[in-house]
Amino acid sequence: MSLELVLNEKGKEKRKELLSIYLSNHGIGELNCKEQNYFKHIFSKFYTPDEGEEKFNAVEISAVCIQKHNKYNTLCFKMKVNDAWWDASIKRLCGKIRTKNEELNRAFRQAIQEQIDLFKINNTLNPTNICPIENKNLGYDAQVDHIIPFHILRDDWIKNNPKVSCKYKYGAFNYVLDEPFLSNWKIYHLDKAKLRWISKDANKYAHKLYNAQECDVKL
Repeated sequence: MSLELVLNEKGKEKRKELLSIYLSNHGIGELNCKEQNYFKHIFSKFYTPDEGEEKFNAVEISAVCIQKHNKYNTLCFKMKVNDAWWDASIKRLCGKIRTKNEELNRAFRQAIQEQIDLFKINNTLNPTNICPIENKNLGYDAQVDHIIPFHILRDDWIKNNPKVSCKYKYGAFNYVLDEPFLSNWKIYHLDKAKLRWISKDANKYAHKLYNAQECDVKL
């Protein structure tokens, strides 16, 4: 069987069953290019990380193989990201049933990733700079934050675009807003969003402080 069956399966438990069958039917070794591509799309669409775990971007996966799990000695998928191999359990790969709002939220973030990347280029991280939230060094793992929280910007834009829609695009390995919503959201975000570096820990709760602190940036 092919991982294409998993990719096209809508039911979580059925995806889990198919992944288990795939592991049983394939020997240890690296997947071929076609199957690796299907795996990346499965990872992008369905993989649900543990709480607090960061999910890789599917395009960062350079290789996928089947190996014995180091601890349980069972067959599992392993993926290579930045020269390191990571386990990808079928429990996480089969994912969860995502709501339309969750799909849209991924599409909203995917659309403005270029703006985030450009901010990083034009505002090179200095890990010794002070985090505006925690008043300590940013550190090398600092992250880009929206001064006006992302969800506030998103919800404000949706008020004028209540029929916004998105689709999963295989070329992007992600959900993508349909036009004209994609272009309009990018323009809105470019105009309204104010970005900054904050520490990784601060980025976990900074959005909760927005209403409680004085802020010169308004919608």
